[in-house]
Amino acid sequence: MPAIETATHDLADARQRLTTQALAWKKRSRKISRLRIIFPGLIIGLIVVMIVWIIVQSVINSMNVYSATGEDIRMTNPFYTDRSRNGERYEMRGLEAVRKGRNASVVSLTAPRLEIRSENSRPSALEGAAGIYDDTKRRFTVNKDVTLSSGNGLSLRTHAAEVDLQNAVITGDKPVEGRWQTGTVNAQAFRVEQNGRKVAFYGKPGKQVTGTLSGGED
Repeated sequence: MPAIETATHDLADARQRLTTQALAWKKRSRKISRLRIIFPGLIIGLIVVMIVWIIVQSVINSMNVYSATGEDIRMTNPFYTDRSRNGERYEMRGLEAVRKGRNASVVSLTAPRLEIRSENSRPSALEGAAGIYDDTKRRFTVNKDVTLSSGNGLSLRTHAAEVDLQNAVITGDKPVEGRWQTGTVNAQAFRVEQNGRKVAFYGKPGKQVTGTLSGGED
């Protein structure tokens, strides 16, 4: 009898060990199966995050200053604002700005737009295909297909114009065509002050200022 009881006890212990080992094996198998799913998912997620980060960085860099070849500094969608001596506020924009050297005071602009605002008056807007801004002299030159819409309703078309930003005065010495509600004018030069409230047209030797006023020849 003692021998039979001992054998039965050993058999029970063996079965318990086998059961414990089987449970442990199943647990390890489930863990390995989960890791086989988790690791590829983590790798795919990491790749997606890297791709998104690269796209975001590219978008951010395209909207801010970036270095070009040499010492050129480029900026997309530039914006600059300040005030004249008389308090007129002006805002300068463009599609792209290029500064020739980090310490250069001259900036070239593509498709520039300048707005001059003063109290109790509509803003004047000056646009062109290209422009040059001199920060030291505070002068802004616009070239090619230049249009000016002044605060008093006058519209000008010319080939070039220069803006004295300190005094908010716009001048031009190229042929100019002006239009407003009461007439038109053709001249060889012009000067606009006080946000369009004061406008003067000039001729050149052999060429007079011509135009119409309220439908009559001037």
